[in-house]
This record gives sequence, structure tokens and C-alpha cells, in this order.
Amino acid sequence: MALPADCSVALLPIKPVYANAIIEGRKQVEFRKTIFRRRVTHIAVYASTPIQRIIGIVRIVECEHDTPENLWRRHHANGAISSDEFQSYYANKVTGIAIRITDVLSLAAPVKLRTLGVRAPQSFCYLTPSEVARLRRAMSAA
Repeated sequence: MALPADCSVALLPIKPVYANAIIEGRKQVEFRKTIFRRRVTHIAVYASTPIQRIIGIVRIVECEHDTPENLWRRHHANGAISSDEFQSYYANKVTGIAIRITDVLSLAAPVKLRTLGVRAPQSFCYLTPSEVARLRRAMSAA
């Protein structure tokens, strides 16, 4: 999968255990507390500390907004997260987000954020067209 010309990409920092589960195809749903405020078609999977690299790209199928209980009921089998970890993540939250993903592209050479000229976001950030272009170049150089 190459990034389409008209794509919009969000950079998501994800703990390495979950980022690797996405790349391995065991995790088809990423759970989040907040949703994107603009249209996003793809996610750059940034494996956070200690890896600190973009290790893959995925395409978003759908973003579901619902109660944590309903999200768990529908997606626990594809979330690669334990019930205890899920409950802890959504403690005291009334709503959550399930981002269904597909078309996983594992990067042969993981990309450092400085290659794109960005810093690791707390929750996520939108990549600008020039940052996406730098990501494309880094992907094709590998």
C-alpha cells in the first residue's frame, strides 16, 4: 500500500506492544479517548518509547463513537488488549472511540520523527502535506 495522493494522515503515538500488534495484524481496532476533528484517511503508527519510530501505515475503515462498554462488546476480539487494561484506559470515561483499521503497511526501515520535522504528540497530530511528502520519500528510500 502506498499513500494515495489525496490522503490525510494522523500521527498516533502507540505503546510498542500495541503498535507491534497492529503491524502483526493481531490488532484491527485502536481504542482512543478522543476523535479526530478533521477527516483522516490513514494513520502513521508511531511506536513510542523506547522505539520512537514510525513503524507502519494503516488505512482507517471507520471511527466509532460509543460507550466503552459497547466498544468492548463489539471489538474486544480485535483490540489486542486485555479487559483489565481496557477498563483502566477508559476509567471514569463515558464515551470512547474505536478506530477500525486495515491495509497494514509495515515499514522495512522505521522512520524517525525528525525525518518529518515533527515531535512526538501527546495524543495525536495531523501531518501536513509537506510532512506526508517527507514520509513518502523516507518510505521509498528504504
